[in-house]
Amino acid sequence: MRKIVSLFLILITLTSCYFGANESGGKITDDFYLIGWDQRDWHIVYSLNDKIYEPEKIIVQHDVFAIGNNKDFIIAKQHPCANTLPHLIDFDSLKPNKTVTNYYIIKIMEGNNNYELHKFGNENDFIKGRTNLGVPENLGYRFIDKNLK
Repeated sequence: MRKIVSLFLILITLTSCYFGANESGGKITDDFYLIGWDQRDWHIVYSLNDKIYEPEKIIVQHDVFAIGNNKDFIIAKQHPCANTLPHLIDFDSLKPNKTVTNYYIIKIMEGNNNYELHKFGNENDFIKGRTNLGVPENLGYRFIDKNLK
């Protein structure tokens, strides 16, 4: 009996990191959340309920490393994953390609499922997009992951 209990405790210890995948995150604004696993691999999620860790709710995939927001807009910077094959969460393949930075503006609109996602491949286009969409110049980044920057 003692061996069975010991084996059970060892198995729980070995699998404890898998269950829940060490999820972390918090609300950005309204129904938008910044989530990650093991304090890395940050994603932006849109969810009308509290089920924010479902893959289909992700609107900007890993590796988001900067976020700013007000009541009308979310701005973000992201390094795409170096693994270009389709995947969701395969922790061994999540390595950011820091030679590429994507810029995002999420325009928040009233009602359910009402947002516009704008992606820019370089900072100049992002600055033009900010102007065209009316994002205030003083909207800066309040979350920056220095390990990904």
